[in-house]
Amino acid sequence: MTATVTDHVVADRLRTWATGSLPLVAAVELLIRAFDGRFARHDQPWIRIEANGYAWLDDHALAGGLGLLSGGERRVLTIVAALADTSGNRRIDLADAITGIDRTHLDLVLAALAHAAGAHEPGLRVGHDAAGTAHLLQHGLVHPWPDLPYGGAFLPTVPNDARSATPQRP
Repeated sequence: MTATVTDHVVADRLRTWATGSLPLVAAVELLIRAFDGRFARHDQPWIRIEANGYAWLDDHALAGGLGLLSGGERRVLTIVAALADTSGNRRIDLADAITGIDRTHLDLVLAALAHAAGAHEPGLRVGHDAAGTAHLLQHGLVHPWPDLPYGGAFLPTVPNDARSATPQRP
């Protein structure tokens, strides 16, 4: 396989691995979409590929490998690592993490945060009119994933029926 094909497959398997956890999906999607996807490539030290071909994001390796990156890269990947931390033990300095992110990546970070919070799909909520009568009201997305001007590094994904079985998280 060529590196490009491998990276597409790895991106799809990362998405499959993250399925079922909104913060993990947000982390993986942000990793894949940011910086032309170069930090989601198969040769990154935080991308783990098992012998059976499953891929997963090692948030500890990611958090520990940010020292040699530019400020913007470090900030975005710090947010990715925090979203991918399933233990809930990783704390970040949010003010530092968002200061200095360019608008393109800030748009992606906002979409990732909305996704992680469960506000990535339209939904219903209960509202009341002036008389106090309850009504179901539809609300839209808080902040959708942006259409990337270059089409995204690994977009579109492989259709769901072409994916392999859902891997187990390590």
